[in-house]
Amino acid sequence: MAAHETSVLIVEPDLDIQSVYRQKLIHDPNIDLIGICSSISSAQALLSRIECNVLFTELNLPDGNGADLISSALNEHGVENCVVITNRHSQSDIDLSIENGATGYILKGEPGSTEIGSFVRLVTSGGSPISPSIARMVIQALKQRREAESYKRLSKSNLEKNPLSRREGEILQLLAKGMSFAEISNVLQISTHTVTAHIKKIYRKLQVHSRGEAVYAAIQLGLLEESNTEEQNAST
Repeated sequence: MAAHETSVLIVEPDLDIQSVYRQKLIHDPNIDLIGICSSISSAQALLSRIECNVLFTELNLPDGNGADLISSALNEHGVENCVVITNRHSQSDIDLSIENGATGYILKGEPGSTEIGSFVRLVTSGGSPISPSIARMVIQALKQRREAESYKRLSKSNLEKNPLSRREGEILQLLAKGMSFAEISNVLQISTHTVTAHIKKIYRKLQVHSRGEAVYAAIQLGLLEESNTEEQNAST
């Protein structure tokens, strides 16, 4: 390998996709494709013999999860960067890959998902190749975790006092069951205008902006049992 080349290993069980990747890299003067493997075991065997700068791996491999390969590649074989290229896009897959050290996550089938050379140059220059849809999921997950932490802080500050009035509590219970404003109005024998006014107060007191956020915040505060939301989920 020349001094300016980046050594790359690809782990992908699909032979057709292997061919696409090989064609993308084989003539790149800045990349040394040291191999394309179909399994974790074959990749580890190669990594034990040859230095690798960047590893690209599918998660769904015949002998395990590619996320486990990422961990061993970084910690045992001195690989500098690992990038996931996969069809799998659940939050758990993304979280596990990042926790194990992945510096990129590409979703197959999205525009540009086979441009391996571009990903190599991006990751070696300090960037993180990531598909737009995956980036959105990561941001959404961070947002949800931040909101959960906010609810926990709110819960701690209100342990000794319920911020809602009795009527607001009743309305929140009905909201959690999936009732519309009109249905709540009929059940409590109050006008829809009054229901709307109470709900605005609930949102303000719980520092939320939607029914779902209000129910979640109330559960975190201990104002609402999680079982109260089961009827809503069953009816949707």
